[in-house]
Amino acid sequence: MIIKTSRLIIKRVRSQEAASLTPLLRYQSLFRRAGLVSFGKVELNSLQLLCHSECVLQIKTRDKQQLLGIIILLHVYGENGEVFPKKYEIGYLLTPPAQHCGYMIEALSAVCQELDKYNVKLVAETKKNNESSKWVLKRCGFIQIAIKAGMIECWER
Repeated sequence: MIIKTSRLIIKRVRSQEAASLTPLLRYQSLFRRAGLVSFGKVELNSLQLLCHSECVLQIKTRDKQQLLGIIILLHVYGENGEVFPKKYEIGYLLTPPAQHCGYMIEALSAVCQELDKYNVKLVAETKKNNESSKWVLKRCGFIQIAIKAGMIECWER
């Protein structure tokens, strides 16, 4: 999958290409805030496994091919371990220099438009105090559907 916007290129990363994401490893706190890891450190092996088992999309600038961040589409599982078809939990992160520039809204909107063609449903979770992430989700058409224990907000599109 390759999606182009006026400023960005969003491209799927396969496990053999995971090394292209290593510049993100210096921002370990972003992986925790995005809910992609709860403890420990994300390393290249972790990225390779993630790229193998889930859909990882890198976000780069169109002009300089600068890596800005990632969007991850995680499988959603039912109570019996079955994978829900055409339903993914979305996670995302941007490097600090790329934050508050509208990149994530642009990238996520483009991904949502592409997935709409295939009737894919997206869900997301944010911490109640993560105003930036909630703003992105609202701007991309997500609706808050619940608040879980621990002050986690659930969203869907």
